[in-house]
Amino acid sequence: MDEKLLQYVWQHQLFDTTNCLTTTGNKIKIISTGEKNTNSGPDFFNAKIIIDETLWVGCIEIHLKSSDWERHNHQKDKGYNNVILHVVFEHDKNIVLPNMQNLFTLELKSLIPTRIIQTYFAYLHSKESIPCKSQLINVDAFRLFSWLDRLMIDRLEDKVKSVSEIVQHNNQNQGEAFYVFLAYYFGFNINNLPFQLLATSIPLNFLAKQKNNLFQLEAMFFGQAGMLEDDFSDEYPQQLKKEYQFLKQKFSLERVCTKEMWKFAKTYPSGFPSIRIAQLAKLIHQSTFLLSKLLEAKKIEDIQGLFQVELDAYWETHYRFDVQSVKKSKKLGYMAINSLIINAVLPFMYYIGKLKESEDLKDKALQFYEKLPIEQNKIVKEFATAREDFSNALHSQALIQLKKKYCDSKQCLKCAIGLCILK
Repeated sequence: MDEKLLQYVWQHQLFDTTNCLTTTGNKIKIISTGEKNTNSGPDFFNAKIIIDETLWVGCIEIHLKSSDWERHNHQKDKGYNNVILHVVFEHDKNIVLPNMQNLFTLELKSLIPTRIIQTYFAYLHSKESIPCKSQLINVDAFRLFSWLDRLMIDRLEDKVKSVSEIVQHNNQNQGEAFYVFLAYYFGFNINNLPFQLLATSIPLNFLAKQKNNLFQLEAMFFGQAGMLEDDFSDEYPQQLKKEYQFLKQKFSLERVCTKEMWKFAKTYPSGFPSIRIAQLAKLIHQSTFLLSKLLEAKKIEDIQGLFQVELDAYWETHYRFDVQSVKKSKKLGYMAINSLIINAVLPFMYYIGKLKESEDLKDKALQFYEKLPIEQNKIVKEFATAREDFSNALHSQALIQLKKKYCDSKQCLKCAIGLCILK
């Protein structure tokens, strides 16, 4: 037994409440277990209980043993004078209050179902990445998906903090901030940081001046990425290199990326950073007022359409400079587009909605998550083996939050799923 579980058992009344007696034989009826105290002082405040026929209102203190009261020196702390009930797992000592009255004590050892204790410690010591995976199928769908809705909001609030920091770093310029935020996710996990550094090294207003010239946009992006340092055989990168030297002087660009920062290993050629950089350049080239259009979109298909990017001639036969390949169209794929929408577009939409106090915009972001297919990553696939009713991107994002915030740190007692199973 540990004190966290004991507090949890009390809070959710996971014990036999029909046979509650103090250690001195007084009958206890629980009206309210109280509100959990996250600061110093007794564990619960504002509790209401009836002892015999007298209503008591005050604090509840939880300990493994009655003697812990004195071991923690509560008898010397006036903040504990309003404790009306001492709830313990094992009663090993009578506690006398300053007014010489015995502290009412409830021993839970014989009242807690053994199953609850065994289940909790099985989760706590489980080596499974999802401790309750085998029992997840038994969780009521309404409770499960209500919890996932809350987890989704929690995840978006975390993302809002990240967006807010980027906006602040970009002098409250939302367009610039969105460009940097979007570029970060063009890294698709393996190259996120280099993409963010690349975007911050080329201000959006510089790109706007060359927006109608795709060649110049590519020259700036690849030059700032450190990918134009070699002596090339192909004419196209030779021209890009020459153009970059001109643009570098024109805009006084300072390069912060090196070619060694970019990771090509462990990714398909279609996801090589060279292809992703070219796709980002093409997106900038073909987009006007991109953020405004995204925020005004009525359907998820409208957003997907704005990310339809197909690279031009040179890239049809190349994945990297000077390395020719079989001719193939290099489009920004369906899954890649959805990933950018899930991770960059909709969190930014939710941020703007919160900033403008627009419930409509926030709700639209959530509705668009529900319109997108469920993601296929390691975490989601593992949950999907436990039950089959996860169906959209809102579910997958919530499951990622569940895994990272609760499962990984064994926070089962703070999880609604844990409560459902323990009950």
